[in-house]
Amino acid sequence: KIHRLISMSDLKYNAITGSGIEVVKRVPIPKELVPADAHVEIDAKVFMGYEGGDVHTVDEAELKKVKGRAGEKYGNDVKQ
Repeated sequence: KIHRLISMSDLKYNAITGSGIEVVKRVPIPKELVPADAHVEIDAKVFMGYEGGDVHTVDEAELKKVKGRAGEKYGNDVKQ
């Protein structure tokens, strides 16, 4: 039995529960622990079905506002 699963991944959750392990409570990753530049990934995953609970909710309009890192700063030619 897992009392508190701190993961938003449905793949992990489904694998755990599918193998017969009970998950008492799913706990989304607190927003303050998600680095600013990781919101691109987290917001996209929540929009596509990751379990964000009441902590992470994203609609299509919010998803379109999310910006990643500036390309020049990291040595590639990606323009924002």
